[in-house]
Amino acid sequence: MEDQLRRTLETLQPDMVAFCRRLLQIPSVNGVHDEIALAEAIAAEARRLGLYAQIAGENPRRPNVIISTTASGPTGLLLLGHLDTVPPGDESRWTYPPYSGAIVDGRIYGRGAVDTKGGMTAALYALAALAQTGGLARGRAQFISVPDEESGATGTLGIKWLHANGLLSGLGAIYAYSGDDIILGHRGLVRYRLVSEGEMVHTGAQEWQDGTAGANAVTAMAELLLTLERLQTPYSTRRYFERFRTLFTPGTVISGGTSINVVPDRCEALMDVRITPEYDLQQVEMLLQDCIGRVKRHGIQFRYELLNYAPAAISDENAPIFSILEDVIRQVKGFTPPRVVAGPANEGYLLIERGIPTVCGLGPAGANAHSVDEYVEIQGLSDAALIYSLTAQQLSALVKG
Repeated sequence: MEDQLRRTLETLQPDMVAFCRRLLQIPSVNGVHDEIALAEAIAAEARRLGLYAQIAGENPRRPNVIISTTASGPTGLLLLGHLDTVPPGDESRWTYPPYSGAIVDGRIYGRGAVDTKGGMTAALYALAALAQTGGLARGRAQFISVPDEESGATGTLGIKWLHANGLLSGLGAIYAYSGDDIILGHRGLVRYRLVSEGEMVHTGAQEWQDGTAGANAVTAMAELLLTLERLQTPYSTRRYFERFRTLFTPGTVISGGTSINVVPDRCEALMDVRITPEYDLQQVEMLLQDCIGRVKRHGIQFRYELLNYAPAAISDENAPIFSILEDVIRQVKGFTPPRVVAGPANEGYLLIERGIPTVCGLGPAGANAHSVDEYVEIQGLSDAALIYSLTAQQLSALVKG
């Protein structure tokens, strides 16, 4: 079966490369473009390849696209990707235009190449190879692309909606990012908007000089941010998380003030917190409140707003998908991948919470996600498609019914 899948994918490689380029040429920046054009392109290619495609979602302009090897049946391997990307930034800094899909030295360049348009391409063609070879013993394999991941991985339009509507299942899942490690889980995240409010007064006023009027919301915020930055938490003692600790990064974005000659009465700052399993939302909030309590300034009031929360998550490492994937990668690439957890969070926690053991990122080789000159390697597309298809083939033997 490995030889059949490998030969089929070799035949499909020119189409796979062309399709990856096409995805990169369709802008899908979160907050700028709806994902419908990309979803329709994936569905059309799936149907051309003999697969079953469904476009569904709460928001018709921002849907999910669901691809299956057969129209019905229990799902063994579930492959995931997200349709949206981050912005390209200053396009003049790119060696090749971010929406060109330029091919240079065995690489395909473009925004989203590894996050996650390359992985989605490999997933789609893995399913095509399985369908063409009859490679599944039982059940089916699926690939789902979701919208709105880059806004904070809340899964509201994607994984949560799919689960609520009975469209999410699998013995195991792989989120189609880049890399070879078997990522069992990830740290969590908490994000806040912090607000300080003071009193506006003319900087030349006698009252400001004498301290009888005015309260500088910007410098009060600066003091709070520095207090938060000094927080030190211990490294995790949980298995696989030992290299991480809960980390506060305050002031990632900050704004305040109205004029150079006016004491600012308001300042806003964003804060990102990465959490290990020892910390939950309540514990993070207690630390935040304690830091606010340490900043004693007359006339200053602080408040905060929770923007995102995703708990730290890890799959049951004894789930069959992980040992199967280890064997497949050893078979295809000649080494045994390490089992790790990731520092950044992603939507993997949503799958793990819903009982699907998940590899939170594995796919085609490439680099520069969220940076200039993002690229995916053409050989990486083929390798990932083969790894996905072989994993699906072996996992299908465990499907019941």
